[in-house]
Amino acid sequence: MNNTPTGLIAAKRLAVAVAAVCATLAAPAFADDDVKVLLDLMLKKGVITQQDYDQFMKDNADKAENKEFKTQRLDKDVNKSVTFMQKRATDGAVSESGFGLVSNNGDHTINLTGRVHFDSRVINTDLNKIKDRDTASVGDNFELRRARIGINGRVFKDINYEIVANAVGSSTNTIDTAWMNYGFNKDAQVRVGRFKQPFSLEELTSSNNIDFMERSYVNQLIPGKQLGAMIHGEPQKGFTYGASLYQQGFDPSTNESNLGSMAAARLTANFAELNNISGQVIHLGFAATGGKYQVVPTTSGNTQATASTDTRATIMAFRSENRGLANSYRSQIGGDRVTTGSYNASANNAASVTQLMGGLEFALANGPYKFQSEYAITNRDATHPGVSYASSESATTQTNPRLNARAKTMYAEVMYNVTGESWADAYRTGAFSAVRPKSNFVYGTGGGAWQVGVRYSSYDASDTAVGNGGWTPGSQLSRVQNSAKANTVTLAANWILNPNARVMFNVSQTRFDTPVEALDTRQDSSTTKNETVVSVRTQINF
Repeated sequence: MNNTPTGLIAAKRLAVAVAAVCATLAAPAFADDDVKVLLDLMLKKGVITQQDYDQFMKDNADKAENKEFKTQRLDKDVNKSVTFMQKRATDGAVSESGFGLVSNNGDHTINLTGRVHFDSRVINTDLNKIKDRDTASVGDNFELRRARIGINGRVFKDINYEIVANAVGSSTNTIDTAWMNYGFNKDAQVRVGRFKQPFSLEELTSSNNIDFMERSYVNQLIPGKQLGAMIHGEPQKGFTYGASLYQQGFDPSTNESNLGSMAAARLTANFAELNNISGQVIHLGFAATGGKYQVVPTTSGNTQATASTDTRATIMAFRSENRGLANSYRSQIGGDRVTTGSYNASANNAASVTQLMGGLEFALANGPYKFQSEYAITNRDATHPGVSYASSESATTQTNPRLNARAKTMYAEVMYNVTGESWADAYRTGAFSAVRPKSNFVYGTGGGAWQVGVRYSSYDASDTAVGNGGWTPGSQLSRVQNSAKANTVTLAANWILNPNARVMFNVSQTRFDTPVEALDTRQDSSTTKNETVVSVRTQINF
């Protein structure tokens, strides 16, 4: 290497030249022709060698080619793609859950919903030996408890809707729910259609999320899902209200079973939310429902060995919990006597029923622990215009029969999320929703949420009174049957695999105050005072 002063000066010149050319190439103000002129001059003056010149020209040509490709090909394609996406940025899209669609402006949504609950049930009672068709009451069975499919969503952000159809059940309950909710004012929303009436914490918790496979005795007397209109809201976080007018019963084909106008109202407060206490629920609620409706008495369809001329209407009835014995208690008012005996024949006149029911609900939750209880009192006074005898008897109409049905129902339960999920996370707008596992179940690695619980539930209809009026012996059709008191203790273990799947295991022990019998076509003398039901449910919902 040349270390003479002249050599050092030449090296410095070369470095300066290289820096100058690089700076020139990077400066957007210089054209390619200007760069070439400068390089030619530097070569002529000996600042750079021919080798340096050739290398610079080659590098410049490569950069120019790359720049042309980037500008004309890559940037053009990228810009085209960006423009395409920008034009369609507001197009419809699949909803976050993957089960619905969102409109191009985000104002409208539609979601697919559904549930399947499949149960297996083993019943142990002294009535098991009866060989009759009433297997739902006394026989072990598989049952497709629920199979529903529907849609829900919103229109213009403030109008919500839901339509759900039953895939199992009778033709009169094909529509499970169908409602529209006008939520322009969130503090005072209006809902119309067929929906759950504002009554009972247990009822307003979805069947997908209830703590036990079946709800308590309290739930067997509440209005549930009915046609009507309601105003409701949450004017302050932690305080909810609802008030509705509804029609008792639902039969869009004939609407002959129950007619009339009813009302319901419910107020709730979660004092934990009202006082900004995190991780807890302190829920207190009051509810009431009442009004008048009519019911048409009919001849028996499954409790007489032969067709009868006597008509009756059931005013109050209970089924032992966990889908055990049907009609473990019932009270009925007598109706007309029809001319010719037949099954399920309607009376000529309807019975009028005046109903009043009040309920108190309480829930206390702290972390994974929850205590929940409800108590309700129900009064149902029924009257019938009279009893028209068959042609073989006197054609006179007797004094009005009466039935004063009274019942007190309650339950108290304790639930514990073994895997630590907080109940406060599942509470919103006055009711409990789904408990979401901390981790979903994955085969081979475990996961999911586990729950255990116990519930005590009871009914007491011993204050019911049957008024004979002016009936003569033999025509006193009103009656009460089976045990007027019963209580049930249920143990539960639930495995929530993920937010859309659950397995439930329940064991229920029921004790009747007096011996009960299976009310069916076979008139059997067998009775029982105890019943044990073991059941398992597998469910999926979305």
